[in-house]
Amino acid sequence: MSQEIEIRFAAHPDDLTRLARGGALSGVAVGRATTRRMSTIYYDTKDLGFAKAGLALRVRKIGRRHVQTVKNENSGNFASERDEYECPLPSAEPDLRFVPDAGVRERLQAIANDTELSPVIETDISRTTRVLTTDSGDEVELAVDRGEIRTFANGHAALPVSEVELELKHGQTSVLYDLARQLSRETSLTVASESKAERGLRALEGREISTYKAGRTALSSDATAEDAFRATLAHCLKHITRNVSAVVEARDPEGVHQIRVALRRLRVALSTFGPSFRVAAIVELSARAKNLSDIFGDTRELDVFAGELLQPIEEAAKKPGLPQLRLILEALRRESWEGAVALVRSDDFTGFVLELASAIETRIWRGVAAPEQLGELLRPARELARETLDAKLKRACKRAKHLSSLNAEERHRLRIALKKLRYTAEFFAPLFPAKAVSAFLMRLSKLQDLFGALNDAATSEHILRRVTEHAGSNGTPELLEAAAFVEGWHQSRIGPTWDNAKKRWKKFTKTEPFWAA
Repeated sequence: MSQEIEIRFAAHPDDLTRLARGGALSGVAVGRATTRRMSTIYYDTKDLGFAKAGLALRVRKIGRRHVQTVKNENSGNFASERDEYECPLPSAEPDLRFVPDAGVRERLQAIANDTELSPVIETDISRTTRVLTTDSGDEVELAVDRGEIRTFANGHAALPVSEVELELKHGQTSVLYDLARQLSRETSLTVASESKAERGLRALEGREISTYKAGRTALSSDATAEDAFRATLAHCLKHITRNVSAVVEARDPEGVHQIRVALRRLRVALSTFGPSFRVAAIVELSARAKNLSDIFGDTRELDVFAGELLQPIEEAAKKPGLPQLRLILEALRRESWEGAVALVRSDDFTGFVLELASAIETRIWRGVAAPEQLGELLRPARELARETLDAKLKRACKRAKHLSSLNAEERHRLRIALKKLRYTAEFFAPLFPAKAVSAFLMRLSKLQDLFGALNDAATSEHILRRVTEHAGSNGTPELLEAAAFVEGWHQSRIGPTWDNAKKRWKKFTKTEPFWAA
């Protein structure tokens, strides 16, 4: 078995020739270019059992040779470490008997269950590679891929390939990220979290680009604080990168929402695990995450207003000014969306993602940790979880001390405290009994929904003001009347929503904290 450590980008076709020359990389010797044609066929069972298990089986023709490879496709990050099992074949047909790892071989055979394997995806790629060598002997392979992915069904769909990969062959992981950062500064590179196999399978099944929501972080019961920190950051990174295509290609509002949620979760994680982790680089990442989140926030607020706050009123009331209000709103949304897409494609965003990935892989906090701080890194994560969650809950309770008399700003601060509590609870959830965690998070989530509705009402006032200001002298009396009507509609719901929130708070305070047992 070998383990790939690689970074994959989507690139504009016009930039590939320059990238294939190695660009203007400093501090490395750029080796000679080798270009070869690679024809690869991916095989699976009739019901795509391998893909469902997170595995990819392929046979690649290289010259006169045929090489069979099994890859783990579950990493989900554009920068990933993937297990790879490779072996030569006597013919072009796949043969599970040749898989070198017994455990993987038995797993594949169990999924196949003696049924015939069928070709599902084919890639036809022209790959130009160069080896980049640093003065200290680190070796990174730069690969530039041009070609296409084709499916064997669903109308034989074809997808273009225009990618750049950097793979660490030998040396320090930090070198891989340094070179990737140099390339991203030089040309327009977009993070790519879907592999060729994943793109092909999506086309094969006729699926649209989907969004990715935060799931359960994988943590063992004996995890250290550092284990939990790295796993949480890695999950936040995955949450960000897996939604890039949903924004750039699909223009899906949920994609912007999920990236913004991921950035918020990341900021909470970066500040939650204690001072031993909060080195200068981590503090800088947190500040950059906030800046990115604020920019995406404008797009998200306009999307929510258009879909959740304005549309029900349009369906229920026939105000003459509502069509003009909608027209101006959609113009603001288009402008904001162009900015969001440009941001995801920007060097700022790519650089941020690379530096976050590098911090995770290199454990950047260890480089400046004092000897006495190493003990904090290795303390049991459950111990840290209890302390941290106690502090987050205490802070939320303090914000709610005089609940009935809270003004709008104080409600907002309570909402933020509850959100931080929820994210932190989700980070540490795998360390505690699932039933208790679920009960706590369910009540907290319902409470948060009500605070979210209160925040939406406040946001609607701000957006309506933007709409009327944008209209300027072209704003009709009907538009102003419609804006006032929409604002009044949502303001009228604040009282009942706040009453429900106070009731939910009482129920929540009776919930046993899952970490207290």
